[in-house]
Amino acid sequence: MQKTTILILSLFFSALAHSQTDDGQRFKAGIIAGLNASQILGDESGGYNRLGLTGGLRAITVLTEKTDLIFEILYSQRGSYDKLGSPTCFNGAIDISTKYVEVPVVATFKDWLHEEDGYYRIQVSGGFSYSRLISASAIGTCHDDLTDLFNTNDVSYTLGVEYFSSEHLSFGMRWSRSFNLLYNREKGLPNRNENSLRGFFLSFRGAYIF
Repeated sequence: MQKTTILILSLFFSALAHSQTDDGQRFKAGIIAGLNASQILGDESGGYNRLGLTGGLRAITVLTEKTDLIFEILYSQRGSYDKLGSPTCFNGAIDISTKYVEVPVVATFKDWLHEEDGYYRIQVSGGFSYSRLISASAIGTCHDDLTDLFNTNDVSYTLGVEYFSSEHLSFGMRWSRSFNLLYNREKGLPNRNENSLRGFFLSFRGAYIF
């Protein structure tokens, strides 16, 4: 995990270095802070009830007047929660918490020009995200013996929209869905029904672009 983290940080700060030496027209950087609302398909609960923090850094490569390529490195809390528990688990609420280092790479398209100040108000995005699991817990649930069997790596696709209230400040939302399952059956217990566990989450964020 340390090698992966070092590689991710090296790529990000390399992008930041370019943004600092450029004239500001081709490369930009920013900071992000927000809240995740997540759930896990297959855990016998429903709704985006697990709330968690997200935040980190953003590097932007300007491709054309209306299109950018965005690279981020984020801390991301996810999981699922249901205080009523499940029909087959009587050990209390479903409470799965996962923490990741997340690296989304997305392409964006901008529209609705603010003619006076020269920036676009709306930005839609789509792309892919790689996440590395930092820690996981499942206290008081049917899954408390499975956290060591969760996949260390998560790959997802993501779609989003942002509204820019000024040239530097935006507020937006992203929806992400994992390609791979949370429970890794190759690590053991192949007959457990947790083979279907798959993560989804909504991310509500604010961003400041320097």
